[in-house]
Amino acid sequence: MKKVVDTHYAKSAEYGQVIETISQKGVCPFCPANFRYHKNPILRRSGNWFITKNSWPYKKTNHHFLIISTRHKEHLDEVKEKDFASILILSRWVVRKFKISGGALAMRFGETSHTGATVCHLHCHLVVPKLNRKTKRAQTVMFPIG
Repeated sequence: MKKVVDTHYAKSAEYGQVIETISQKGVCPFCPANFRYHKNPILRRSGNWFITKNSWPYKKTNHHFLIISTRHKEHLDEVKEKDFASILILSRWVVRKFKISGGALAMRFGETSHTGATVCHLHCHLVVPKLNRKTKRAQTVMFPIG
């Protein structure tokens, strides 16, 4: 059975249980036919990509979105220019919609032992940190790579 998720990197007990269930079933949770483990609705689509709020956002985030390919891809060499165009369209849309002043956009690809990802299917994280009330500066969000 091909690995579709990596339970090692799950950040919470609840998410760990979900990833373990997915691992046992051997189905990709981000492929359209299996997109039932995610708790939030799809907000918008562009090309073969869509954006949704992350069901298990990282600590210290004000917003945490996922931009997910509707086609199962795992490696950067599978991503075409039109894919990046769709990612940019969705990123710009969510920044306008949620009045985001700043954040980060990241994509891990390839072998999870090198990336720290839980899901092998390509996706981007758009992360907006919470601000420290005293300093008015971003709190550090831990986005693991590796």
